[in-house]
Amino acid sequence: MAFEFLSDIYQSIVVGLSYILGPAKDYPFAAIIILLIAAGMAIISASATRALTDVEAMRRKMTEVREWQGAYTKALRAKDQKQIDKLMKKKATIDKAQAAMTKNQFKPLLLTFIPFLVFYYVFNGVFGYNQITIAISPINLPYIGTQFNFWIWYLLSSFSISALIQRVFNVPTVSD
Repeated sequence: MAFEFLSDIYQSIVVGLSYILGPAKDYPFAAIIILLIAAGMAIISASATRALTDVEAMRRKMTEVREWQGAYTKALRAKDQKQIDKLMKKKATIDKAQAAMTKNQFKPLLLTFIPFLVFYYVFNGVFGYNQITIAISPINLPYIGTQFNFWIWYLLSSFSISALIQRVFNVPTVSD
């Protein structure tokens, strides 16, 4: 009974969005719509990260951890046991910093994960349950091919736009 009710709501939303998008839900306009959806999702995620974490503290911890890892790797390669022992004394502090960074990274994830799943599930229905072509690539990508369904195109769009949006929102990234 409850599942039927939820299924009816889901179908109503999918049909409504499909109607609103009209021809924009089909190739080639769907690629642009999905790129905009990916950008919107990245903006929501970056905003949540900015609101829920101390970005500067996170950046400092990332720098500290990266410097320690570089020094430790260098000492291991040089087989400098004295330096390794010295660095191992700081390992507990580094582990604590990494744990704090992980905790801070999960804060926005807890807030955005369920809405993102619902959003993805709805738009997956709108754009043909991965059965229709959304975009066509001029080059053949290994393991992907030249025709992209909703899932593949959303992933490619999301990965390509997220880094840019994180830079705009000054959110620390792995490359910082």
